[in-house]
Amino acid sequence: MNTTIVSAMAAADAFLCVLVVIAACDYLRRVRPIDQPMLSVAFYLVAIGAFGSFLGAMQSQLVSPFGVMVHAGIVLYAWARRGHVFKVA
Repeated sequence: MNTTIVSAMAAADAFLCVLVVIAACDYLRRVRPIDQPMLSVAFYLVAIGAFGSFLGAMQSQLVSPFGVMVHAGIVLYAWARRGHVFKVA
């Protein structure tokens, strides 16, 4: 692949990873783990995995286009469900 394309994908993946970590941490800030333990564990795993992927992208590891698509999907899901997360009970 062209080095410019690989660099652009690495930058996009790093940016998406940061957005995923922010979304997961914001969700975890608003939810009590006692009320929804499985969902909380899932978001902890997503946040940890995205942070690890961000570190890998910063160390110039090869970025998979499918990894970028996964991170973009998670960001779109978080954006679409933001009304549900921020709903005041």
